[in-house]
Amino acid sequence: MIAAASHLLAAGEPTNLWQWLGDSSQRPVTGAIPAQVWTTLWHSLLAFGIAALMTIPTAAVLAHFRRAEALSNGIVNLGRVIPTVTIVGLLALVSLRNGLGFEPWPIVIALVLLALPPLYANTYTAVRAASPEAVDAARAMGLTEMEILRRVELPLATPLILAASRVALTQVVATETLGALFGGSGLGIYIYYGFANHNIYEIQAGALLVAGLAMAVDLTFWFVTRFLVPKPLRPVPSSRRAFKPSRPIEPISINNPSLGGTP
Repeated sequence: MIAAASHLLAAGEPTNLWQWLGDSSQRPVTGAIPAQVWTTLWHSLLAFGIAALMTIPTAAVLAHFRRAEALSNGIVNLGRVIPTVTIVGLLALVSLRNGLGFEPWPIVIALVLLALPPLYANTYTAVRAASPEAVDAARAMGLTEMEILRRVELPLATPLILAASRVALTQVVATETLGALFGGSGLGIYIYYGFANHNIYEIQAGALLVAGLAMAVDLTFWFVTRFLVPKPLRPVPSSRRAFKPSRPIEPISINNPSLGGTP
């Protein structure tokens, strides 16, 4: 075992994950880690931004006017049935046929389609479930339908929409690695080349980097939502919702003889 480790060190090959991460000479083909992190990040943010701009306003308007419920279910179910890897593969063929290369559009479009169902379904549900009393009160005050949507329903729906956005963005970041299977770059390239070269440390490093970036994005989004959601609408931790018994009511003596009290 010691002789094998000495041979690896002499050949310049890493003997563990941390050595691979610290030795930039191990990545002559796959490129520097910061560059691949940035590629994965901007692919994911672009796809999520496109999906949010397409989905959230449309779902909010349709939910306010109680339209296209069957369409909502169809979009959600269709988006869950088709695997993302299939979409990336088909789009890569179309992109190559038209001379557009392997990236970024095949993986970006596939990630947009991945983010659409949760964003659409949760936005539609959140706006539809807004307090009817608040909506009726706003309508009684003379607000137009779009003003009710903008000033009443959307603020009430914000926590659920942001929670769905957080989950969708994390899924998009984790799934972006599929682009490397079809000639793209990003953090998935380490996993792809690790399997191709039978390099277990490169595979571990790629998986660790993807998981770390996904968790970092999730945590960042959580901090951002703390400022976007109004304080009265923030979810209360379960520990604060615990039932607290009120003070016992002391008996009061009645001094009226006609009511059976003390004379």
